[in-house]
Amino acid sequence: AEFGIASYIENGVRSAKAKHKMALFQPLTLLDLEVFHKPGRGLHRISEAKCYFPYRQIPFDVGKSSIALFLSEILAKVLKEEEANFPLFDFLEESFQFLDGAQGNYENFHIQFLWNLASFLGFAPGNTEELIDQLKQSQFSGANVIDANMLSELVMANYGEPFLISRAQRKECLSGLLYFYRLHIESFGVLRSWEILQEVMA
Repeated sequence: AEFGIASYIENGVRSAKAKHKMALFQPLTLLDLEVFHKPGRGLHRISEAKCYFPYRQIPFDVGKSSIALFLSEILAKVLKEEEANFPLFDFLEESFQFLDGAQGNYENFHIQFLWNLASFLGFAPGNTEELIDQLKQSQFSGANVIDANMLSELVMANYGEPFLISRAQRKECLSGLLYFYRLHIESFGVLRSWEILQEVMA
């Protein structure tokens, strides 16, 4: 959190003699790092790394690991700040810890997460109707099938709160949110993990 978004190089993580094992660097892992950080450099080196919140379910639950992979790909595309952003870090940390510990009702987590994340990125819509209006203006073909009231209730609900929504509606809402992100982030591009998530959560 101290240095914002930064890239680090770690050699030989697949080696049996590696100082830091590859398991430490799985999607969304929460790490406590000691690093050699030099301003102006693109890559920095890790001195020490340890996981301060070992996940109990994400690595072993297909649904949760698919969501984690999906969100990690999105975060890699949208987070660019090189300065500390503690409110954003707290949001990410709390969200990931919820996902790992959830005993159920996490099927809508990634939709709620993306809605909340937009506020930290500076382009959150005022409400779901405004979101849908932007989608319509940009000629997104799925805008007309998204239920603004239903989506509003969903994104205003707490993580884990039971919410009745069909798989088709979930896909429509998520497709709309991803298109919305593309409108505001030019380099957002295509998500490789999107198809995997659809198959797992279908």
